[in-house]
Amino acid sequence: MANKKQEIEIAVAEVVDYLRITGQFSPALKSVVERKVTALAARKSGIKVSTKQLQSAADTFRAMNGLIKASDTEKWLKQNGLTVDALEEYLETNILINGFKNKLEKKAGAAKYMKAPIIKESVKELIYKDWLENEMK
Repeated sequence: MANKKQEIEIAVAEVVDYLRITGQFSPALKSVVERKVTALAARKSGIKVSTKQLQSAADTFRAMNGLIKASDTEKWLKQNGLTVDALEEYLETNILINGFKNKLEKKAGAAKYMKAPIIKESVKELIYKDWLENEMK
């Protein structure tokens, strides 16, 4: 006898309740708020997202998630209860945040932060790993 998959409907409120009970809601909400605040600051600072940047981000996202064909992406969006607009907004926000981080880095100057021992150690480790990778080739 073959197993039949039974569809189960889950309300957004159930997911929110689960996240609250398990302590995952506050961190998720904080992340969303931080993304919104940063995207707004990026826009106010003059950062804009071009169609080319958005297309490139979408291509990268699809490749990272194994969404080769348009139909794969459509299926993924449907399975996750998302729209193309929601995905584009997510990707645009990522681009804005990255651009704003770059702007902050230029404005602040990295030298100030390089004095922190944890940063110096992290950079030293990255340099070593790069060196080692080249040596092992």
